Amino acid sequence: MERDLRLLSLGYAVRTFGAAIYNPFLALFLYSILHVGYLELGIIFVGLGALQLPFGFVGGLWTDRVGRRRLIVLSLAAEATSTAALAYAFQIHSLVLGVAVAGVAGCVLAATGPAFSAYIADWEKGSERTMAFTWYRISFNAGFAAGVAVGGSLVVYLGFPWTVALSATIIGVATLIVLAFLRPSPYDRGMRSEAPSPASAKPPKPIAPHSRSLRESFSLLLADRTALLAALGFALVGLTSSQWNVTYSLFVHNKMGISYAMLGIGFALNGVVVVVGQFSTTRMVLGLRHTTIAILGGALYVAAFLMLGLSTLLLLLPVAFFFLATLVLTVGENLGSIPTSTLPSNLAPSGEVGAYNGAFGTFAGASGLAAVFIGGAVLASVSNPLLEWGIMVLPAFPGFLLLRYAATRIPIQKDRA
Repeated sequence: MERDLRLLSLGYAVRTFGAAIYNPFLALFLYSILHVGYLELGIIFVGLGALQLPFGFVGGLWTDRVGRRRLIVLSLAAEATSTAALAYAFQIHSLVLGVAVAGVAGCVLAATGPAFSAYIADWEKGSERTMAFTWYRISFNAGFAAGVAVGGSLVVYLGFPWTVALSATIIGVATLIVLAFLRPSPYDRGMRSEAPSPASAKPPKPIAPHSRSLRESFSLLLADRTALLAALGFALVGLTSSQWNVTYSLFVHNKMGISYAMLGIGFALNGVVVVVGQFSTTRMVLGLRHTTIAILGGALYVAAFLMLGLSTLLLLLPVAFFFLATLVLTVGENLGSIPTSTLPSNLAPSGEVGAYNGAFGTFAGASGLAAVFIGGAVLASVSNPLLEWGIMVLPAFPGFLLLRYAATRIPIQKDRA
């Protein structure tokens, strides 16, 4: 893999390690310490996410015009700064300040997020692009596994505010690594009319930036019905899979009685399974359609969530089923990450990779927000655990049908992993 992609993966692994020390436990902190209720949690997360939504698409357009590396560095620096401010807000128990910091930082991170995917897509194509995104995901989850493995204990011994402060320091280190060593992508060099660096074994030619206006780029995306179908299909499946982000930890801790420490081990298992299994999973499905892979991954999320609900309903081996469900959904996550990370770049016309990644990210962000709200409402209003998860897996099924239909419209060379 290209040296700069390895470096980007390393920097992102360090960043993710820092963020994972506290982020999976954030909802529990708000619930237990700041006494925010289930429904109120959903409203906060949905409100913040809704504020960020337009910035994801605008950031994709921005990525194609400003360049990838600049926005990557800006993203990491903004996250380090905002995490430090968040630590202070939690130290003084100010929910208002914490929400304000999260709102501003979230908009910046949403706007700079597409740059990471576009940077990777600049270097590779075809199956090599799929594998490059796989290694990026492995590095992400290596950092995640390490972070959550120690995060549960750090929250207990240091307290949540000091744990978040440590996270800010670690993310700052990742920012310095990327700032010092990451080179511009071929697209960045094309914008500056630079020749490729001889330090690369196989330096690709610079990619000439497009000359479309913002309006032309927006109109091009709106006219691409196939891409919009795929994005909507991913979003519907995401209404189910995104329950992992917030609802899962709340349900497991508060309704199954799983401790913070055990929850941290379960999250660490998720990261380890990705690190160990993502490469082989990707190699195993190379050649299959991305849309088919997405359906298989979503089906495993459905099975895992229903398994969790059934175990809780029958009071049957809660710890064992928590780990089993986490393992099953992680395999689904391994599968689902392949199409969601790669297909947007494959569908994008020349010069619009950032815009397409931003658009798909906006659909995914809206889906994640709706999932948080649905999850909070279901936890607050439904008492039967199997029925809870039965409601939350329903959106995946129309998503499967839509992805199957989209597959008939996507050229095989673009839909093939």
